[in-house]
Amino acid sequence: MSERTLVLRRLELRDQDDVTAAVAEMAAEGEHWSYRYRGDLPWPDYVRLVHGWEDGIDLPEDFVAHAELVAEVDGEVVGRSSIRWELNDFLRRLGGHIGYAVRPAHRRQGYATEILRQSVQILRDRGVHRILVTCDDDNLASARVIEANGGVLEAVVPHDDPDEPPRRRYWISA
Repeated sequence: MSERTLVLRRLELRDQDDVTAAVAEMAAEGEHWSYRYRGDLPWPDYVRLVHGWEDGIDLPEDFVAHAELVAEVDGEVVGRSSIRWELNDFLRRLGGHIGYAVRPAHRRQGYATEILRQSVQILRDRGVHRILVTCDDDNLASARVIEANGGVLEAVVPHDDPDEPPRRRYWISA
């Protein structure tokens, strides 16, 4: 990673411009910044909603309590992490405890590795010591990030959607 310090933190009101830009950047690649982003809400309402999800308040259907954190470097949001406190059936099979993304302009600088490292530590601090992290089988960059954080490949499983690639399932243990 570069010499600049990455801080993983809660979403704040000041993040609106960066997050809105990140959503557009990821959409241009056919990807999602976050499956839970709600651009239809006024920003302060969205931030309150995201904070409530940490305690299981107003969760979207079929979701578990989780933290939606942003990764900031020098005052700019460079990525994000979704940290799930527990797993439901879908997460246990395909989603895992942690999902993360890095904005296109900030890739290949070690930020994904640091985002995952800090996310794993947050789960450990909450008493979760066997952590499932998944990635698409063809996403070799993400596989390297997971392996760099101690991930051990358990299996490659088919996705529920036949149009999606299989998923690699990795376990990170304390």
